[in-house]
Order: sequence, then C-alpha cells, then structure tokens
Amino acid sequence: MTREVIQGPLEGLTFVVDRSATADGPPVVFLHSEMGAFGSAPVGTEHNVVALHLPGWGESTGIEHFDNPGEFAVALWWAVEQVTSEPVVLVGHSLGAALAVEMAIMQPKSVRGLVLSNPLGMFDEAYPGVDVFALMPKDVMPHVYANPNGPVMAEHYPQPADAYERGLQAIRRVEVLGAASRFVFPLPDTNIIKRAYRVADLPMSILFGERDGVVPPEMAHNWSKVFPAAKVRTVAGTAHMTPYESDALAVEVTAMVQNVTATA
Repeated sequence: MTREVIQGPLEGLTFVVDRSATADGPPVVFLHSEMGAFGSAPVGTEHNVVALHLPGWGESTGIEHFDNPGEFAVALWWAVEQVTSEPVVLVGHSLGAALAVEMAIMQPKSVRGLVLSNPLGMFDEAYPGVDVFALMPKDVMPHVYANPNGPVMAEHYPQPADAYERGLQAIRRVEVLGAASRFVFPLPDTNIIKRAYRVADLPMSILFGERDGVVPPEMAHNWSKVFPAAKVRTVAGTAHMTPYESDALAVEVTAMVQNVTATA
C-alpha cells in the first residue's frame, strides 16, 4: 500500500488515502467505521483498493466543516475524484456504510456496486442498539467484539502500561466519538429510507454481525425491506467488527468485483 495526502478544497481539510498497487478491476473505495481505521482495509488484497481515511479520525483533518452526512458525502466524492475518474465499488463499515449509501444516492452512475457491513443509517425503536456515546469503554466493547478479551480487540486497542499513554488513548476515544456524533447522534438514522429509490437498482451486499450490539442483526429485516434486491446475510460469531472478526467482507467484495466486471 502507498499513502498520499490530498489537500482539500477547504481550509484545513486534508484526505489521507491508502492505495494498493495497481490491480485489475474497478477501484474499491473503503470507508471505515465510527471506531476508526485499523490497519489495512479489510477488503482483500487482490483489488484496486482506495482506503479513504475520514477527516476527524486521526489521519485526515477538517471534520469541523461538516455537520450532516450529505455535506460529508460531497467532500468524500471530491476526494475520490482526485484519485480516480472510474466508477467505483463503494465499501463501508458501520458509519462508513451509511456514508457509502449517501454517496451512492448522490451519484449513482459513479457507483458500480455497494458492499456494506454492520450499517448505520436506519433506526428501529424495537432494536435500538446500545448508545456508544453514553457507555464506558468496558461496557461498550462486549457489544463491539464477539470476544472482548480476544486477539482482535487486543490488536485494535492495545493496553499500554504507561499511564500517560492510557490517558492519550482515552482522549483519542473522545475525539473519535465526537467526530461520529456529528452524523449519528442522538439517533443513528440518516433518513436513507426516504432516498433509497436512487440506488434501488445497484448491486448491493449487506452484512450484519450475529452478536452486534451496536447495529442489532434484527436490522437486517429493515434493510431487506428497503433494498429488496440486496443480498443480505448475518455472519455467525461476529459482533460489530464483522470485517475484522471474519473474512466475510473480503469475500463479498471479491464477489461484487467479479460480478460487476463480468456484467460490464
């Protein structure tokens, strides 16, 4: 992967982009979750990957310019267009999934397919999910990781022995959740339902985590109802970090790339 920093069109706005070596197939644009990015994009290594770091999550800057998903989607398209002029496969995890749908609604002819994992963007009072903004980390993590004491959690959130480093980690969590709150607080609903018709014909795959406490797997019904042509499935043994706790997202991305390439 190679990294580049793109200076945005607004003061203080920058986009950090990680790109794979040139590969066949359409560009695969990955948008990370409200928890941030954790290493390489979990979409497989054989694709033409464009991993876009969202401003406000530690790499890219300028989140202060945006207060709603629509504004953010405009800027994300601007960044993508600096990297490629081809139609893309949009892949998103949680908040990134909601933003990917927002981008597709905005420019459907620039999108060849959507692959979403644990998507925010809809809300159901019957299955509200936990409030990640209100709970302490120790109370949130069992809803985020199927094994909150396992290796994936340890890799994402190593526990430093130094008190100063632990303090920085706490500050980092506040910053990340502060950025996310601009788009999914107090309710994780971005009114996708009202504009879903714009992407009704796009190839779409949607994954849910069997043990996800943030986006409950029961929400699969809601997404299936709004996008009846989408391939929707629940991944056993995973929680909110489905892309990292299994290879399900990478498998779906590969299938999507093959599908849209074959039908081009």
